[in-house]
Amino acid sequence: MTTPLESWNDGVARNAILDFVTKVTTPGSPDFVPEPERIATFDNDVTLWCEQPVPVQFFFALDRVQALLPQHPEWKDQEPFASLLQGNLNAALAGGDQALLELLMATHTGMTTVEFEQIVKDWLATAKHSQYNRPYTECVYQPMLELLAYLSANGFKNYIVSAGGIEFMRAWSEPVYGIPPEQVISSIQTKLEIRDGQPVLVRLPLLNFNGDKDGKPVAINQQIGRRPVMVFGNSTGDQQMLEYTQGGSGARFMLLILHDDAAREVAYGPARGLPDVKLGAFPPVLDEQAKKEGWIVAIGLAGIVGKPTPELLKLQADIIAAVAPFTVDSGTMAAFTSAHDDPAIDAQLIEYVSKFVPKKTGEQFSPHVTTGVAPRDDLDKMLAEPFEPFTFSPAGAAVYQLGPFGTAAKELKAWDLKA
Repeated sequence: MTTPLESWNDGVARNAILDFVTKVTTPGSPDFVPEPERIATFDNDVTLWCEQPVPVQFFFALDRVQALLPQHPEWKDQEPFASLLQGNLNAALAGGDQALLELLMATHTGMTTVEFEQIVKDWLATAKHSQYNRPYTECVYQPMLELLAYLSANGFKNYIVSAGGIEFMRAWSEPVYGIPPEQVISSIQTKLEIRDGQPVLVRLPLLNFNGDKDGKPVAINQQIGRRPVMVFGNSTGDQQMLEYTQGGSGARFMLLILHDDAAREVAYGPARGLPDVKLGAFPPVLDEQAKKEGWIVAIGLAGIVGKPTPELLKLQADIIAAVAPFTVDSGTMAAFTSAHDDPAIDAQLIEYVSKFVPKKTGEQFSPHVTTGVAPRDDLDKMLAEPFEPFTFSPAGAAVYQLGPFGTAAKELKAWDLKA
């Protein structure tokens, strides 16, 4: 049977996940975990979707400041609002967590939970990431979507445990992640009021608890009531959640994601010589703790990244135009050399190919050659070594029919370009 998690390296992290899920879901296994106890918790920012240049919810708050400004003219001279209105994000963030909390409380409260949910949905319908020029709900990590689906298919309940706003995430977590709203954990106080003769919950500018760092285990115990058996994070904000999970009896699985691909997104260091970042940082001390505790650290593939030159982009555009008369919006696995054993993988591959042009070309094009996988120590050495850019010219070109996992499986026509 075809292995799941097709976007993952065939290496330590993926194999560890598959092995763990197998042993805790196999009846008779000494590590078997009954389905009601199969709890997996995930951080959101940088674990499931991007957080640079600032958290997505910060952009939402910025637009809310603009919308609410007529009601609050004092914000023009009051921080962090004044810096935001001037477009100075760095100055607005200079106040740290307290400034961010003040901003969120001022722009996310006072309305009912139903009203706030609709505000979020309306904003997400039109808002786009400033760098990637696509909806924020598409700025998610494909390997993590596959992981969520894999765990769910094996009887796990996936929970988001985040410092982000609970109703902000609940508005889109189910269609994007497959995580229903009752499995999103965060904290803000509400109170029951009667408005227009109807009982409603009104959001208050108060927290029940901080949903970050040591507040995460508190939230898990309070709102889930079971200790997770699997946990996934990316930064020091998730450290205590991993420690809490590891402290339980029986089989436990802890994984941290180290983003090292600055070409396609952002490298989140400063561990292993990666750039230091203010948000979602992965410091060396966390890396050392992961090694000491036996936590899995998932990193990216090794590869060579090409520069999307005007000539290369024009060639890509010309190819797209040339094949346009032969394309359809979607199709079946008959277009590929063979199907997978799992129909769900077929569906994901068809979805990927059918949306490749709008999502992966032009400004979104990231030309690269994957050179393979290696032990972590070898990849660390490779990352630290100087790498001189070089130019190259093609020796040939070919058209292939795609096969399993979207690989070039069957050569249809080739041209020798050396002459």
